[in-house]
Amino acid sequence: MSTLELIGWLGAACLLIGFALNLFQKIHADSNAYLFLNLIGSLLLLYNAYSNGAFPFVAVNFVWVIFSAYKLIQMRTKA
Repeated sequence: MSTLELIGWLGAACLLIGFALNLFQKIHADSNAYLFLNLIGSLLLLYNAYSNGAFPFVAVNFVWVIFSAYKLIQMRTKA
């Protein structure tokens, strides 16, 4: 397995773990843990998609990164 492929799998795992934990009510969608998993997962998938020339997925993950980062920053400034 190449490093690029490993990065993609780690990104997918972060997103899926966050989704599953939220689905089973272990974390909430507005929690730092959920947003951090989304941010890291999306960053890794963004890198993977860009490196593979999968530009529709670059766009999706770029937006996902922006929204996750925005919400994390917003939550931090309220605390």
